[in-house]
Amino acid sequence: MAKGAQKQGYHHGDLRRALVEAAIPLLRKGGPDALTMRALARAAGVSPMAAYRHFADRAALVAAVADDGFKRLHARLRAAAESPERTLRKPQQTARAGLQAIALAYVEFALEHPDEYRVMFGSKLAADPAIAPPSRNEVFAFLREGIAMLQRQQLVRAGDPQAMAYTAWALV
Repeated sequence: MAKGAQKQGYHHGDLRRALVEAAIPLLRKGGPDALTMRALARAAGVSPMAAYRHFADRAALVAAVADDGFKRLHARLRAAAESPERTLRKPQQTARAGLQAIALAYVEFALEHPDEYRVMFGSKLAADPAIAPPSRNEVFAFLREGIAMLQRQQLVRAGDPQAMAYTAWALV
């Protein structure tokens, strides 16, 4: 190496984020089975050991992809609930329209991102709250709080908002 020249290694501002972003095309192309640490490292242009520094194993990688999906879903639901076209309606219409907009945004997300959706609601993540990302709970809490708000406005029947949120989540 010439004097003053330095070896250029792979430097990434946020490798963990880049790995999750690299996982999405792998998932879309080959489904959940395509999410391997070796394939991920190759797609991100790093060594497999670099990927293992951010994810202990494949399960941690899958959970991170699900977490990313839930965060994007949550942002989509919030945007739907706060959409400006709803603000011109009467308060009751606005609240009901908000719930409808949230349901529609949820379904649209699932249709636009079916592979991510399968990972987000895959059997292992859905069955084991210990490995489910916290962002999943944030999406559910958003729905539950919306139902409770509608109950306070007497736009939705009285009852346990948690149970109603589970029903709405499953129905949508």
